[in-house]
Amino acid sequence: MAPLISHIAHLGLLEAQAYQQSACFEAGVQFARSEGIVPAPESTHAIRGAIEEALRCKREGRAETILFCLSGHGHMDMSAYQAYFDGRLGDQGYDERELGLALSMLPQVAA
Repeated sequence: MAPLISHIAHLGLLEAQAYQQSACFEAGVQFARSEGIVPAPESTHAIRGAIEEALRCKREGRAETILFCLSGHGHMDMSAYQAYFDGRLGDQGYDERELGLALSMLPQVAA
């Protein structure tokens, strides 16, 4: 995570969300079909977040401005899209134990 992003998250200026890869690629395909732009896989996470926010606004009857970053096209990532369409793109679980173990192996440094 970039230091600036971590800092503004710590300040409460943004709220981080995590989505499974398959849901993100689904959003990327939906975006490509409606906008004519194949998004880079990294951008599909932002698109999934924008869709979720739009659905939340719809449920709540609210009109809000939703901004997301489309950081690039996915023309160089067609193999990832092919894996998605072939059902070979798997979702990874998040394991707090593994994270704790990895963090415990980091060297201690003075603050």
